Amino acid sequence: MEIDNLKSDWKAIRPIPKSEETLLLMLQENTHPVLKSIRKQIVIEVTAWSLFLMLYYSMFDGATKSFWVNLVLIIALLMPIFHSFYGYHYNKYLADGSNVKMALEQLYNRLKKYALIAIIARVGFVSGLLLFFCYNIHFTTTKYFLLSLILLVFLIQLFALYQIWVKRLNTLKSVIITFFDSE
Repeated sequence: MEIDNLKSDWKAIRPIPKSEETLLLMLQENTHPVLKSIRKQIVIEVTAWSLFLMLYYSMFDGATKSFWVNLVLIIALLMPIFHSFYGYHYNKYLADGSNVKMALEQLYNRLKKYALIAIIARVGFVSGLLLFFCYNIHFTTTKYFLLSLILLVFLIQLFALYQIWVKRLNTLKSVIITFFDSE
């Protein structure tokens, strides 16, 4: 049986001895490659959105729009930034405890929550941008057509994002079920 071979191979592996200091250095936040890339993404996003927020008021006629529309735009731009910070926190504290089954189930539940936040952040971001840029526009047939096209592209992207998360979650769930049903 394949799982028995895997278990016997696992038991036969001789671990490479590492000191506790070496292991702690490998787990440090500053040297973790995933956390480094997330930090880089956060810096780029915060810089870009901050520049946009500094310039939108004059460049995109934010001064002519009402206070609540400007507020919605600011909240919409903060959503992907907070999502990135949450992703950083999520990846920094990935698993707790020593029980593998509980750690995997906790990972699955946290990943479901993260997926929901990712989808909500995307919807909020695009909705806020569309509200801001469509506010005070006199719509003609051509403009309605373009808006419909933009909404269609957004819905396709949202559906693709949803499918990606469903696939990831189903894969993790099947691994959990397969791994612990074989015991």
